[in-house]
Amino acid sequence: MPTVSPTGINGFANMSAAQASREQQQTGKFDRILQNAMRSRDDKKLRQTCEDLESVFVYRLLSAMRSSIPRSDFITRGMATETFESMLDEEYAKTISRQGSLGLADIIYQQLTRK
Repeated sequence: MPTVSPTGINGFANMSAAQASREQQQTGKFDRILQNAMRSRDDKKLRQTCEDLESVFVYRLLSAMRSSIPRSDFITRGMATETFESMLDEEYAKTISRQGSLGLADIIYQQLTRK
């Protein structure tokens, strides 16, 4: 079962080491950008950072959904396929968060600007 910690969401057993490393880097990058945006009171940068966080959440959601699909041995899956699917999920997540249809970025932005 995944757990939420200050460094992100951990505990997905099917996550590759490269994918975990990339997400750890994204989390660190997000933290730095968020702190800079809050210190400088840059609303545009803060809103973009909130959209990036929503994108990471949607990416994890899409990855979890994809991993729940039963796989057959009829078509073999290689590392290239997994890499492509991961990159595709990342682009889907960015597109979904840019559209603003979920509204998570707006909620996060509102919470951060109140403080």
